[in-house]
Amino acid sequence: MFGWGKRSQEHRLVVGEHAPMVLAKNETVLNGALRHGVAFPHSCKVGGCAACKCRLVSGQVRELTDKSYLLSREEIRDNFILGCQSIPLSDVTVELPVNPLANQHTTGTLTRQMMLTHDIAEIFLTLDDPVRYLPGQHASLRALYTEIPARCYSFAHRCAEDGNREICFFVRRVPNGLFSNWLLDPASLNQRVAVEASLGDFHLRPGDSALVCMAGGSGLSPLIALLEGACDTEAVNRPVYLLMGARSQRDLYYTDEIRALQQRWRAPFTFLPVLSEEPADSDWSGLRGWVTDALTPEITANAQGYLCGPPPMIDVAIERMTALGMDREAIFFDKFSDQTAR
Repeated sequence: MFGWGKRSQEHRLVVGEHAPMVLAKNETVLNGALRHGVAFPHSCKVGGCAACKCRLVSGQVRELTDKSYLLSREEIRDNFILGCQSIPLSDVTVELPVNPLANQHTTGTLTRQMMLTHDIAEIFLTLDDPVRYLPGQHASLRALYTEIPARCYSFAHRCAEDGNREICFFVRRVPNGLFSNWLLDPASLNQRVAVEASLGDFHLRPGDSALVCMAGGSGLSPLIALLEGACDTEAVNRPVYLLMGARSQRDLYYTDEIRALQQRWRAPFTFLPVLSEEPADSDWSGLRGWVTDALTPEITANAQGYLCGPPPMIDVAIERMTALGMDREAIFFDKFSDQTAR
């Protein structure tokens, strides 16, 4: 339908009310917008999280991946695309989703680092100005006075009605990761950090069905925030299954805090930690194997799914949940992809 000559031309991009900008050859909507200084929401930049979704108002794009895996039927019907996976084939106009909590910019100080496992820590920032967010959303953090690129991390606790001046994140030390190692380095204490909030559309949806929450690694953070926030609402009456995947007992964390949540919850709250590499002769009496294997028809029946963690875990979980009869539109997720220099 489109010739290669057409694809090689420079095209103009308009994002909302911003002035038109010229894109380079084969440049994606997201990269072009960012290069021109547009505050375009994004996280993974590889088509795995949908943080950069936008509505295609006019024009045509070549999509590099199948968006149906990440976008709902309604979003596809309304002509949404993934900015990071869309290369314009003509002049293009897009609109960003309305996020009333977006464009909060402040700075803060890294005040505490509390190791939770051998490679995951809870880090605390004290902000100059409070930020507001929906439990489950994330923020973009950038270490001031360094060349380290900004990275996104999910808020680990509920948000107060008037916002939080202290914010916390679970950060896993990524091998050779510039920012994760900087955040966990004791020498970074009292250093300054720029914060942009609040990003993402991972948050609790209304309903009265059970909540099936699955976490892997530091993916527990948005689920803790989501469940803490739900304690202040009628959602506390919805049954909960919290599945946590880890390699061994030393990788389990926040179990005391989860038990405290169980005590506050009105409906049944089942916590299922699953270990994949625990020695066979250990004293562990809980579940073993992959956390996705713990999904059963009883757990998934008439439920909403909330998944956070590494992409392979989420991909398998979605496949298994839908095979067990869960509506794909009732599954929400946030992929925590390891990135170079994260």
